Amino acid sequence: MARRGIRTRVARAGAAIALVTWLALNGATVLAADHAVKVVGFAFTPGTVTVAVGDTVTWTNGDGVSHTATADDGSFDTGTIASGTKQSVTLSAVGTFGYHCRIHPAMTATIVVQAAATPPATDTIEPPPHAGDWTVGALLVLASLTGLCVAIQRFGRRRPS
Repeated sequence: MARRGIRTRVARAGAAIALVTWLALNGATVLAADHAVKVVGFAFTPGTVTVAVGDTVTWTNGDGVSHTATADDGSFDTGTIASGTKQSVTLSAVGTFGYHCRIHPAMTATIVVQAAATPPATDTIEPPPHAGDWTVGALLVLASLTGLCVAIQRFGRRRPS
């Protein structure tokens, strides 16, 4: 029973090492970001925020009264943000969007939404630069696999008592 537990741990460790190594060598997918805007003193801070398509902007109301964050062109509206609460909007279109508080129209700010970065498309598959060199990532893979093999060999030599 204990032997199977050790094998399971070794297998999980090997899978984790493989995943981390793959992510290190291939690069993790860039995830959408969340950008914070504070609503304090009847003002949006920062007054201008730059985001990428697919990012989220979250307004946190630190004032003692309710506010909104409403796009001047109507493309987004948080609805009422009560004192001490948050509301978020995910932005899906490129452009510069002025916004205001519907309750306090003198409160204004701007969101600049840029296109998400995409890797250049190619018709051929080329090896990465320095593909023949021993990189730190390759050495980490080699060290990880060597350690895993040693652990498996040592485990295989043990006999249950």
